Amino acid sequence: MSGNVVPIFRQNDTAHKRRSNELYDSGVLASSGYRLTWQEAVKLFIQARRAETSSEHTIKFEQNSLECYRRILHEQEIEADIYDVTTEVLRNKFILYMVEKKKYALNTVNNRLKAIKRFFTFLHEEGWKADNPAVHLKTRRGHHPAIPSFTEEQVVALLQQPDQTTFTGFRDYAMLSLILDTGLRIGETGRLKMNQIDIKEAQLLGVIGKSKKPRDVPFCDEVRKTMMRYIKARGEIKSQHLFVTLDGRPLSIRTFQENLRIYGKKAGIENVRVSPHTLRHTFAKMYIMNDGDPYSLQDILGHTSQDMVKKYVNLWRPEMKAKHTKSSPMQNLHRNRLL
Repeated sequence: MSGNVVPIFRQNDTAHKRRSNELYDSGVLASSGYRLTWQEAVKLFIQARRAETSSEHTIKFEQNSLECYRRILHEQEIEADIYDVTTEVLRNKFILYMVEKKKYALNTVNNRLKAIKRFFTFLHEEGWKADNPAVHLKTRRGHHPAIPSFTEEQVVALLQQPDQTTFTGFRDYAMLSLILDTGLRIGETGRLKMNQIDIKEAQLLGVIGKSKKPRDVPFCDEVRKTMMRYIKARGEIKSQHLFVTLDGRPLSIRTFQENLRIYGKKAGIENVRVSPHTLRHTFAKMYIMNDGDPYSLQDILGHTSQDMVKKYVNLWRPEMKAKHTKSSPMQNLHRNRLL
């Protein structure tokens, strides 16, 4: 709250016109007559978000969401004045416009909506806006698209593509194996340093993800053997990055993404996008399908809540049904002629 703003009090209706000691419920700043421009409001919000998170990805998403909101209103010749916005404007001119005119996917609509809710909640709670027009808005319900993942056959075909007789080919094979066994994001993989890999305990130490909270991530014994061979092939070089180029420089994310795309093409994978994030989804799916529990999966993936893990479980119910049929206690009792 600015020190230059004079508090405004409710006038009493008594004969003496005494002032009440109650501030207006609408907020001191909102009642002071000072009006933020759209640019000023966005700047304040982004500054607050920067104070809350060190994730540039989060900041960029917030900025893009606010720009999307402003652009949608502009297309309808509506000014993005924060004081003229009502709940109906947000519902009819923003949400429904994204759905009916822009044909945005369900997740896109809901993510943009959540960002706008955070924006107006901030303005209201900080006292810049008397009301919060987004407070009663709810995310849309609907069919969530299937999360893309590889089949076991596609995983095998993909792993067969890197030429393991060369350093670059074996490095890519090691990266593929590590991501498929840990679900690491490509950014997390690219930032790994040599001192973060504990070969003896078969785990990665202090992996930093979107939440900025370090986590230790285990990997299996087969991947441990692969990483031992890779570290030996990598040799002693100046860079501390785990995955490097032939001349010892840190491997760029773009290079691995392009190599992965080529491997996918050679493997004949056409019905799913061949990307590092699909590898991550594949790990999550196979982990659940092989009796991994959702809570340990959340920790391994570095999610701050169970929301995404629940999506994994819900979207793979057809496979879960087949798994239940195979593991059903009653089915097995009948199969073994015990009933």
